[in-house]
Amino acid sequence: MNRRGFLALSVGAAAAPFAGRDACSDFHLRFGVTQFDRFDPIADIDRLDRWGFDYCEPSVARVMALGDSEFEAARSNAARSRIHVEAMNSFIPADLKIVGPNVDRSRLDAYVAAALQRAEQLQAKVVVFGSGGARHVPEGFPRAQAWRQLREFLRATGDEIERRKYGMVIGIEALRKAESNIVNTSGEAHRLSLETDHPRVRVIVDFFHLTVEGESPTILRRIKDRLVHCHFSNPVQGRFFPRDVSECPGYGPFFANLRAIGYRGRISLEASSPDAQSDVPAGLAVLRRLYSAACN
Repeated sequence: MNRRGFLALSVGAAAAPFAGRDACSDFHLRFGVTQFDRFDPIADIDRLDRWGFDYCEPSVARVMALGDSEFEAARSNAARSRIHVEAMNSFIPADLKIVGPNVDRSRLDAYVAAALQRAEQLQAKVVVFGSGGARHVPEGFPRAQAWRQLREFLRATGDEIERRKYGMVIGIEALRKAESNIVNTSGEAHRLSLETDHPRVRVIVDFFHLTVEGESPTILRRIKDRLVHCHFSNPVQGRFFPRDVSECPGYGPFFANLRAIGYRGRISLEASSPDAQSDVPAGLAVLRRLYSAACN
C-alpha cells in the first residue's frame, strides 16, 4: 500500500463515520468525557453508560501509574461495558522531558512503548499529545531545536505504533500559553503534523484552548483532513462543564464549522467539576443541543 493509501486507512481507524444519535447525513459525533479531578471514567464507566455517553477518555499518565493487577481490573471493567475506551489524553508526564538539553531518550522510549501497549490493550483509537510540562522549552534553549525534537519524538512514536501494528493515531493538541510555551494554536499543531509527515500523527482541536488563544474556529476548515478528535468545555469563567448553549458566543460557530467540514468523529468533555453527578450529564445535554442546532 502506498503512503497516501495508508494515511487514508489510518484516518478511517481514528475518525470513522459514526452513526451518532440524531445525526445529520454528513456530520456525525460520538460523545465522551475525559479523566478529571478525582473522576475516573473507567471506574465510573457504569455511570457514563447510564448518562448516555458513547465512550470514555482516561489519562495515559494515570493508567501508567496502575500496577499490573489494577490495570487488568480496569481493562476488564472497560471491556465488559457498553461503552469503551476510544481515546486517551495526558500522554507524557511532566517530569519526562521531550525537548531541551536533558532529554533521557532511553527512558522516554521505554515509557512510550509501555504506554502505547496499555493504550492498545484498552483499544484506544486516539492518544492525545498535549503534555505541556513534558514539551516545555527551557529558557534560552533554541526554539528551532525544540521544534525539531518534537518532530523527532512524534515520528518515533508513530514508528512504534506502526511497528507494533497498533490501531491508534497520535493527535497533537495545541495548548494555551499558560500550559505550554510551544504549539499554542491549532494552526501550529497542524503545521507540526504536516512537517512530521507521518501517517500516525494527526491533530486534535480543543475548544477551550482555541478560544483562550483567540483562534477562529474557521481553522477547522484548514485542518479538516488531519483532524481526528475534539475536546470541549466552557471557557468563559474557567474550564468548566457547559451548562447552557448561550453561555459562550463561540459554541455555535465551533459546531457550525465542524458541520461545514463534515466532521465524523469524537468530541470529549474535558473540564473540572466539584459535582460530577450534576455537571457531567448536564454537559452532555449541552453538546447534544449544539449538535442538533448545527444539523438544522
